[in-house]
Amino acid sequence: MIELQGLEKRYGETYAVENLDLVFPDGQLTALLGPSGCGKTTTLRMINRLIEPTGGRVLLQGQDTRELRPEELRRGIGYVIQQIGLFPHLNVAQNVATVPDLLGRDRRDTARRVDELLALVGLDPETFREKKPAELSGGQAQRVGVARALAADPPVLVMDEPFGALDPLARDALQDAFRDIQQRLKKTVVMVTHDIDEALRLGDRVALMNAGRLEQVGTPDDLIHRPASEFVRQFLGEDATLRQLAGRPVAAFMTPGPVPSGLPTVDAALNARSALSIMLRDGTDTLGVTREGQPVGTVAWSALREHESRSA
Repeated sequence: MIELQGLEKRYGETYAVENLDLVFPDGQLTALLGPSGCGKTTTLRMINRLIEPTGGRVLLQGQDTRELRPEELRRGIGYVIQQIGLFPHLNVAQNVATVPDLLGRDRRDTARRVDELLALVGLDPETFREKKPAELSGGQAQRVGVARALAADPPVLVMDEPFGALDPLARDALQDAFRDIQQRLKKTVVMVTHDIDEALRLGDRVALMNAGRLEQVGTPDDLIHRPASEFVRQFLGEDATLRQLAGRPVAAFMTPGPVPSGLPTVDAALNARSALSIMLRDGTDTLGVTREGQPVGTVAWSALREHESRSA
């Protein structure tokens, strides 16, 4: 668990972060969300001491991080950034192995770990192990960055706008991949984002900041349906419920059973907002649902509308 106690960062008389009390629970992804300049990236960088606080404390499993050497702290925290930062002269396998090599891990164990992680992030080891960063697409490079952050199996992962530089299709695919990875590994993740859809889609909890202060922290449901202030309500917008549908799979609204012939079909893992769009496009109120190509049930417009009605 990471706990921030009265955390502050001040530049002269100006507060970038002011009196921030916040807990990041073990095994959950907490999205730090807010407008530009709200202090979310400064907060992230104080967690791994890339920036030193001017007040308050950061506790990692109950220990004040100031009692740890910065390099020791950072080796226990995986770090993913928007710019990726792969070493251009190293191949993919060498990039992923950077931290285990620094820690003196066994080379054979590290090689196995590299292959496992490349497969985990959706990159075939045989195809990508020897490639240089210049040979990768943006989405592929970002996947390598995620694999590198996980290579030493850190309990904590901090991510600063990790998918922001990607085109929409690559971003959606990598968000889906990362959500699957997190469901399996259950890391403690702190992710900075300005993307509301991303925060609602990936976050177990969302911490919304404004002008260096915490406006509200809770589940996506809490912020959407029980906003603590007018700022929270306005920031999430009138279509917040539709945004939330983007973070839930069609399977969550499915009625199991046979699929009538002639119905358009979607995969069970597709997000519910996309399913709603397909219904509108195809002029239908029901879609068939498949899993691994096999029909497993149907999803109805009324089921999605019921979710919106309950949320209103």
